[in-house]
Amino acid sequence: MSKRAKTMVLLLVGLAGLVGASCAKSDEEIQEEFDAIVAESNACNDASECAYVEPGCPLQCFVAVNSAKKEYVEKEARALIEETDGSERACLDGCAVPGPLVCTEGRCQESASP
Repeated sequence: MSKRAKTMVLLLVGLAGLVGASCAKSDEEIQEEFDAIVAESNACNDASECAYVEPGCPLQCFVAVNSAKKEYVEKEARALIEETDGSERACLDGCAVPGPLVCTEGRCQESASP
């Protein structure tokens, strides 16, 4: 490969890296990805297996997951939030205190209001 061809390849690779870096995800896209992570992480047999995760803005205030998956979900939430473009922020000023956790139909969730 000629020196000129090598230079062109390096330029194209560098340009592709810059373009890829500027393709941040929207809040909606990361919410969809986070919902899938939660869905695969909230299986339970009993409420004692459940725990709350507070993923942060722009994701939900809190989600119920299996306690064995709590660290994983928190890590994935942080990674997804870092991928946002920062242009959208549908964050609430404050979050309500979550209710008790229950295991319903094999899934961790907040108990329904009485």
